[in-house]
Amino acid sequence: MLRDVVVHILNEQPLVADLVSEPMPSDVALICRNLRTMNGKKPIFVDRADSTFVLPLAAIRFLEIHRESVEAHEAGMAAEQAGEMAVAAEAEFANGALARLDWHPDAAPDSFDAPAVVGLGDGSSRRTDPDEPDGDLLRRIREACLETL
Repeated sequence: MLRDVVVHILNEQPLVADLVSEPMPSDVALICRNLRTMNGKKPIFVDRADSTFVLPLAAIRFLEIHRESVEAHEAGMAAEQAGEMAVAAEAEFANGALARLDWHPDAAPDSFDAPAVVGLGDGSSRRTDPDEPDGDLLRRIREACLETL
């Protein structure tokens, strides 16, 4: 909303209003709220100041839009677009692969299951630690190092 725009009406004193949206070249009317005189009082032809007013552009000479109004309007539009982008990103994430993972919010962040018990094929079993390198891998590394010497 553009605030404190001065509307210069044909053969009338200028009025101050808050525009609902930016005027576009295709508009035939100006839609505004909070219509007041330059000194902040309610004009005599207005019944209720909290109404929405539709002024035909044929009756308007020109609009005086202050730089502060434009900057505030652009900041508001940027914030609105950022909010829309955040909602779109949230919706995209909700449909993504990470959102479909089975999260356990009740689990402690540092908790994990104990190492799995792996069978050796001969009926015996041993516990494996996923962070510990495999014995066969270590043997092959040693052999490769000895061959290079």
